[in-house]
Amino acid sequence: MDLMIKESVATLFCYAIKLEGKDIKVEKPLFVRFMSQDFDCEAREAEELLEEIMEKEVDNIDTHISIISNALYNEPYSKMSILKQLNHLIFRGKIGDEDYDFFDKVKKSFFERKRA
Repeated sequence: MDLMIKESVATLFCYAIKLEGKDIKVEKPLFVRFMSQDFDCEAREAEELLEEIMEKEVDNIDTHISIISNALYNEPYSKMSILKQLNHLIFRGKIGDEDYDFFDKVKKSFFERKRA
């Protein structure tokens, strides 16, 4: 899978982890499994990606959402898989309004039809 998409998906997941202030050590196995299962990452590559992205300040999550949405435009099952995994990450923690808003934002970007 294209490196840009892989990084954007990882950023999306890391953003959800940061949003909830989760313990990265607890979330690492889940993140690694998601990235290796659907995004062709070796375990070590996924761990390095997680550590790298968690250290960065996400300047514009909308850009990453857009990259994923555009790259997977004709792949609704891939987008559903990402939403399922994102929901799983969010659901594992204390769920608040920010979590719902973030999930809805991603869902709308992935599936809302733009009118001409």
